[in-house]
Amino acid sequence: MKAIKAFGLFLVITLLGIAVTSCKSDDPYESRISYLAIKDVTFSSDASSDIQTFSNENLSNYEAKSSESWCSVTFVQASCRMIVEAENNETYDERKAVVTITDTKDPTKTRTFNVTQAQKDGLIVDVADAFIVPTDGGQVSFDVKSNIDYIVYIPREYSDWLSNASGTRGLETKTVTINVAKNTSQKNRTGYVGIVNSKDNTKVTWVEIDQEFKEVLRVDPLSITVDELRNEISFKVNANIPVDVNTYPDWVQKGTIEETDDDNYIYKMTVMPFEEKKLSRQGKIVFENAAYPDLEEVAVTIIQNRLLYIEESEIEVPIGGRFGLTLRNDTEQEAVWKSDNEKVATVTKDGTVIGVTDGMTTISVTSADGKYKDKVEVQVKQANAAKLNDAWSKVLENGIVSSFTITLTNNDDRTIHLKPGSLYRVTVDGEETTTEKIGEDSVTRDLKSGESHTASFSSVAPATISETATYSYYMVWDYNVDLQDFTYTATEK
Repeated sequence: MKAIKAFGLFLVITLLGIAVTSCKSDDPYESRISYLAIKDVTFSSDASSDIQTFSNENLSNYEAKSSESWCSVTFVQASCRMIVEAENNETYDERKAVVTITDTKDPTKTRTFNVTQAQKDGLIVDVADAFIVPTDGGQVSFDVKSNIDYIVYIPREYSDWLSNASGTRGLETKTVTINVAKNTSQKNRTGYVGIVNSKDNTKVTWVEIDQEFKEVLRVDPLSITVDELRNEISFKVNANIPVDVNTYPDWVQKGTIEETDDDNYIYKMTVMPFEEKKLSRQGKIVFENAAYPDLEEVAVTIIQNRLLYIEESEIEVPIGGRFGLTLRNDTEQEAVWKSDNEKVATVTKDGTVIGVTDGMTTISVTSADGKYKDKVEVQVKQANAAKLNDAWSKVLENGIVSSFTITLTNNDDRTIHLKPGSLYRVTVDGEETTTEKIGEDSVTRDLKSGESHTASFSSVAPATISETATYSYYMVWDYNVDLQDFTYTATEK
C-alpha cells in the first residue's frame, strides 16, 4: 500500500514537471509576444469575462495594462490562459478600452488589443412638441437614447415628403434626422415618424412633423435698362406657385422659360428696337398669380434708352442752303455721316446738310462700330420768297411829299433776315424818266412771323419842283430766308 502511494506521488511530480517544461523553455530567451494570437473582445452590458488560450506559451513574463478601470486582464501561467474581465456597464454609452501587453524581459516588445462593451439597454425619444417646418423643407432632428436596435418608421402616406437621413440602429445617444422635402402641395400638411422598439414592435413613439406652405414669388432684377437695339433680357424667378407674366409696353414680348430647379427658373423676354426720336421710354413687366389675390405682384421696371439718334425726322433745305442736324450721341464713339444721294444733298462731318439740287435723299448717321444708327429724310428745293406786305404813311407840303414812314410786315410762317434797304424816287418829265436813290434804311435784323419793321425818311421832295413832272417812290429791301437771298420792292401807295 505504501508502495502504491509512493508511486502515485512520483507520478504527480513527473506530470507537473512535464507541464512546467511544456510552458517554459530552458532555451536562451527570445520574446514570443508577436506570435500570440490575440483577439479583440466585445462584451454585452453585463459583467462578463473572456478567456483566450495560448498553448505551449510561457506567459509568466507578460504584463497587461488596461486603459480603462472597468476592464482588467489576468494571465494564468498554469493553463497558458489570458482572462479578460469587464464590469457591469450601467451607462447608456458604449465604451472601449485598449489593453497593452508588455514583455517584462524585453519591454520594447508590446501588443495591444481592443475591448468593447455595449451600453445599457434603453430607448428614449427626446421630443416635447410637434416640429414646425417651413415651406422650403429642411431637416428636423431629435435625440434617441438607445442601446438596442430600433427602427425609424415612416408610414407610406408620408414617405413622399419625409425620409430618414440617419441610421436606423442606435447603440448610444444619437440624433435622428428626418429630411423634409419642399412643400409643393400648395397647402399645409402633417406627417408622423415612429421610433419602433425592435424587441417589441408594439412599442412605438410617434413624432409629429407639421409643414406649412407659404406662397413665394421673387424676381431678380427689379429694374433693367437696355439700349435701343433688339435685346434679349432675362429674369431669375423664384416661385412655388404658377406665375402669369404681363407686359404693359407692347415693345416687350413674352419669351421662354429655362428651368434651373424645382422653384427657380430663368424667364427670357425680347425687347424690340427703339426707333422713336426721343431719349428713352419706360415700361413695366408684372409677375403675378390670380389664384393668390393676397400675394403681392412683382413689378419690374424696364427702361430703354436711345444712345444715337437725330432729333429731326425730316427737313427741307433750299438749293445751296445749309441745315445743321441735331444729333444725340451717347455711344462714346465718333459719329459717321452719309448721304444716300450726294447729287441732291451732301452732309459734313459735323452733320450739316447742304442742298445741291431739287430732290429727295436720306442722310444717315452711324456709330464708329456700326452698331447704332439713325436717319433723316431730306428734301431739297428752290426756296420761295417770303410773304411780305408794306404800308406807307406820307406828309405833303404844297402838294409835294416831304416825308415817308414805310412799315414792312412779315406775313410768312418763316423768319426772314432783313438787310439794309434803299428808297428811290422816280421822276417822269415828258419823255424823260429819272430814278434817284434818296434814302437808306441801315437796319440788319431778323423779322419773325407777324413782326413789322418801320423805316422813316424826311426831305424826300426834289430840290427843284417842275410843274410838268410827276414823282413816284419805291423802297427796296434785301432779305434772306431758307438760306436764300431775295429782294422785296415796296411801291408808294
